[in-house]
Amino acid sequence: MKTFLIFLSALVLAGAPAVTEPNGSGLNKTSALSAGFSLHEWEDDFGLGGTVTSPWFLWDHGALRMSGAVLFKENFDWQPYYSLRAGLVGGSFMKTAAIRLYGEGGFLFVFPHAEFDAEPFRLGGYGHFGFEFFLDTAKWPSSYYIELGSNGIFAKDSNGSPYLNGFAISCGMRLY
Repeated sequence: MKTFLIFLSALVLAGAPAVTEPNGSGLNKTSALSAGFSLHEWEDDFGLGGTVTSPWFLWDHGALRMSGAVLFKENFDWQPYYSLRAGLVGGSFMKTAAIRLYGEGGFLFVFPHAEFDAEPFRLGGYGHFGFEFFLDTAKWPSSYYIELGSNGIFAKDSNGSPYLNGFAISCGMRLY
């Protein structure tokens, strides 16, 4: 048991010196609370959204994220509907650039419009990989990001066609 605890402690401490100062200035603010704006193309539907990310924890390798979006159903005269996401993010900076690579996954809550779906609420999941490109990490850190992944939700419109289930791409900007 003692050997296991020593091994576990060494493993945890090995991650502690991970790169958390991408510009080497000692004034890294990219681990703080952030808010963002995004554009989405989820399956065939266009959307606009906002995100809030918790301060990063676990030596700047994990965070919690909440996001919401208004989406427009293409084949129903661009009828708006809404989504919420709640997930866990895990990632780290590249050693040679101010770029954070991350993965995210969690729950997807959808509130469809009654015109194309009789259900008032749908529950599913999502997952994606993200690439966050930082503009300045010392004074007013901000980043542009791209996220590629998918949504998994059993939702069909009134024509019997599935929607919001499949490939999803998002891009946007975050302020820290």
